[in-house]
Amino acid sequence: MPQHLLVERALALIPDSDEFLPLSDAVIGTSRMDGEKRWARSGAYATLGKRIVDPAKLHELIPRLTERVQQRLQQLFTCILTAIQHQEAGDLGAAAETLVKAGEMEEEDRRLEKAERIYTMALEIARDLREKGPQILALRRLGRVTRAAGRLDEAWTWYHQSYQLSVDQMDIPGQVIACQGLGNVCDDRGAREHSRGWYERGLSLVGGLEDPQLTWPFYTNLSILALMRGDLAHAEVLLSRARTYLEATGNEGLMLFWYNNRGLLLLEAGEVEEAERTFREALERGDDRLWEAQIRANLGESLVRQERFLEAEEEGRRAEEIAIFYRFIPQLVDVYLLFGSIARARCDEEGFVFYEQALEVCRERGLPEIREAPVYHGYGLLYRSCGRPDEAVAYLEQACSIYAKLGLNVELERVRRDMELLEAPAPAPTAA
Repeated sequence: MPQHLLVERALALIPDSDEFLPLSDAVIGTSRMDGEKRWARSGAYATLGKRIVDPAKLHELIPRLTERVQQRLQQLFTCILTAIQHQEAGDLGAAAETLVKAGEMEEEDRRLEKAERIYTMALEIARDLREKGPQILALRRLGRVTRAAGRLDEAWTWYHQSYQLSVDQMDIPGQVIACQGLGNVCDDRGAREHSRGWYERGLSLVGGLEDPQLTWPFYTNLSILALMRGDLAHAEVLLSRARTYLEATGNEGLMLFWYNNRGLLLLEAGEVEEAERTFREALERGDDRLWEAQIRANLGESLVRQERFLEAEEEGRRAEEIAIFYRFIPQLVDVYLLFGSIARARCDEEGFVFYEQALEVCRERGLPEIREAPVYHGYGLLYRSCGRPDEAVAYLEQACSIYAKLGLNVELERVRRDMELLEAPAPAPTAA
């Protein structure tokens, strides 16, 4: 009887090249749990590399995968050809903007390095143009792609250049969008007060434009910042304003931002059943894969808090499959944190693998330290629930170190409270 082939062994056979990324994604996306271990603890905690390759599903997928690759290449080549034609006609601005569109195609497909190279080409073409719009756009795209790659210093530089150039050109929409990008980078760094400053600056600039598309992100982001510092009432007010502008855009898909943040707000307020209903309504109203992965992970957390662990695990598995196949790396970290929460609630030491997996993803993909800190916190709490206080303290201290460095006092105090619980004397045994 042939043995099952593990995903990690199959991936080792695929050349490390961009051309083979769709095949690697397909191997991962069509993989499955080992049926013989599905009900064993080793099956419940199988990580990505320990899944089993499903050759039949992979064989069925290859024709569709090949067709998709061909379509993407045709669109990309057409876009590049159009840029060449614009350059031949002497319209360098149109050539640069067309290159940006090509970069966006690569970025959407998570080919960040290729997207960055194309955006850099667009920037070089646009630098000496009198009309600075194409240059500002290329700078913002470089900021976005380097931020997605975890290179925050470079992202800051690109966004700040776009902001300064927009100021020089009296381009208010350009300034507004740059403020959002700069605020996002500050938030990634953990510099929330600086982040709030950029968001508030963008909000003041956008006031005279009457453009809901440019306005709603600031209210959404400011709401999350209020939530993070524990001001739930203000977070509620800001989120309500965000909804007004989101609805004014007429884009139903954008409402997923509101549903997700509303669910998080309810979770923080302890209204877990209402949070669950909100996340479920979001899943019914949207079909965006990235948001589905994020919302399912958050839904799983609401189920954990209701001690509905099997349902939480199911939502986590669905979110994991999406995050793996589409390479949604930050969402994958959230999924592993969810699995860690489930293991912690069960006092199951085999859950340590999820925190290790989350840390590995953070390090390999260059995610900012603010993403690592909750992993160390959860890791420490799992050690505590398993009755291993020395290891718990070590991981909680690591989380404290990161939060203190970033100046995130709300999170720092939460970890310190958990450390105090470890240091508290055990309750005296009751008389028989």
